[in-house]
Amino acid sequence: MMFDWLTLEWLMANLELVVLGMFISLGILLIFPILLTLEFRKLGKKENN
Repeated sequence: MMFDWLTLEWLMANLELVVLGMFISLGILLIFPILLTLEFRKLGKKENN
């Protein structure tokens, strides 16, 4: 099978890496809406001027 290596034992041994990967993914997902908001504010200011 494809995910035979994904066992509870492997998960507990590599828990730090799994949590680190989840936090990095969360950070990336949270940065994009902030960047989009800043860009749209810049566009809005240009249209008003």
